[in-house]
Amino acid sequence: KAVVSTQSTGYIQDRLTMFDKLYLEYEEFLSTREKKQIKITLPDGTVKEGESWSTTPYAIANEISSGLANNSVISKVDGVLWDLDRPLETDCSLELLNFESKEGKEVFWHSTAHILGEAMERRYGGCLCYGPPIEGGFYYDMHMEEQSVCEADYAGLETIMKSIVKEKQDFQRLEMTKEDLLEMFKYNEYKVRIINNKIHTPTTTVYRCGPLIDLCRGPH
Repeated sequence: KAVVSTQSTGYIQDRLTMFDKLYLEYEEFLSTREKKQIKITLPDGTVKEGESWSTTPYAIANEISSGLANNSVISKVDGVLWDLDRPLETDCSLELLNFESKEGKEVFWHSTAHILGEAMERRYGGCLCYGPPIEGGFYYDMHMEEQSVCEADYAGLETIMKSIVKEKQDFQRLEMTKEDLLEMFKYNEYKVRIINNKIHTPTTTVYRCGPLIDLCRGPH
């Protein structure tokens, strides 16, 4: 069984506390949005009815068939990749993508990289850096002061990843200000560098799965 260090547990809990507070504020914001009937146009021209700030692509997929919902990896809303569980905001076109599509594969591998990142934090602590999809797979960078990972460690990480998958963790999207991001990731000099050097907008997004919260544009 993997053991998480005391230091690792500290920053993980601090992240979760901050995320939970801000996510509650986001849910309160959603509750104040005016709900309107919207029209969702599918690729074959079929139009589905929905409610703004409430209906999700997954709900539309499930309305068509549970098989379609279960096989969908990601959606496209007006041509833009969109989380399956993210509420639709206005009239739109909707496309549902499975793993056989190029974009579906990329999103699947990207989400799997987050699961790897969660497993690495659980196993080693350390500081995560980049975790992108690549052709045919994914990777995650991690800095550790006095330890390295070798091929003999892969089986243990895979075991943790399988246990994470069995938990069926949701991916939660949250927009955060740069100030809040710097506070959330202050323990990680690599994330701080990315935030300071790469983010030039008032807000950007993080995604949470289980105890992992990571700076990420998504979608998942």
